Amino acid sequence: MDANETARRARALPDRFATRIPSQTLEGLRLMEEGGEHGELASELTAALAATGAVVTAAEQRELRALLEATGMPTHPADQLTVQD
Repeated sequence: MDANETARRARALPDRFATRIPSQTLEGLRLMEEGGEHGELASELTAALAATGAVVTAAEQRELRALLEATGMPTHPADQLTVQD
């Protein structure tokens, strides 16, 4: 995944998961999105989803893991997600 693809995917995350995370977290993610902090965005979103027990699909888990990896962030938080298909 190149930098443009990483940025495109990361920018879509806040809207995609908006109903599954606290509004305060969503606000912070939007600030990260605006600042181009794609790795931090993916990391914080994954941590928030895991902490709240929000359900994600296996495809969403794979996408979050791929974004974490592409941005050089630790991928283990993706293992803490509640996955249901």
